Amino acid sequence: MGFKDEKELLAYAKEIEGLRISDLGEKVGCMDLIHRKHTKGLVAQLVEKAYFGIPTNSSEKPDFQDLGIELKVSPLKLVKSTGWYNAKERNVIKMVDYFDVLENEDWKDSKLIHKLSRVLFVLYIHDREKPATEWQIVSTFLWSPNEDEETRIQKDYDIIREKIKAGERNREGDNEFLGTCPKHAGGYNKADPLSSRPLSLRDHPVMGRAEKRGFCIKQRSFDQLIADSLGHELLRKGNSVGLPPSAYPSLGQKVEYTP
Repeated sequence: MGFKDEKELLAYAKEIEGLRISDLGEKVGCMDLIHRKHTKGLVAQLVEKAYFGIPTNSSEKPDFQDLGIELKVSPLKLVKSTGWYNAKERNVIKMVDYFDVLENEDWKDSKLIHKLSRVLFVLYIHDREKPATEWQIVSTFLWSPNEDEETRIQKDYDIIREKIKAGERNREGDNEFLGTCPKHAGGYNKADPLSSRPLSLRDHPVMGRAEKRGFCIKQRSFDQLIADSLGHELLRKGNSVGLPPSAYPSLGQKVEYTP
């Protein structure tokens, strides 16, 4: 599916705001999918593959190559103690290529630029008390890092790069905005990495083999991006952050789709 410019792409994305997953399944003619196991993978498959027509792949290029835009489908959750919504998890960007990071001092010269320079976010509510068919898409927005965010990304990228040069394992806690997180299904041995299951490792220029990790926008930083996109102040109470339901106009509203 092609789009002539990002304005057309965003308008197309806005068409699914307010839709429940069952509505989206009917809209794209994939009702059979919604009867499968209810996971976030179901939502991603409907949005990415069925609605936007993006094939499943591991390309280093952005999803919308002609526009240089990456697509990320991300869940929000309700914090019952505050009544606010925030990011359910960190936002994973791409796998860490240890050789690529070591070879490029500036993150903009690395492969990371293809996945982080321009991103279309599609946000939905993940509610364990409801079937996935009733989860709702509540916001879509385009984002590019501003000058301050670019500086923060570079600072974290430098930390990650220095860890690679020193043959050390990066931890998400080492970073503030751009972090790295495990990207395997277990089997990694922290005490003796080389004895880990092969699928939990990837080639490393210093360590030989190291834990398979992915770049990510850290959870609380992602919350700030969401708040900025909606023009709302990110609320804070103790260790909790989030946005009130009123920040999402379509939340809880029954939106009719056009066949």
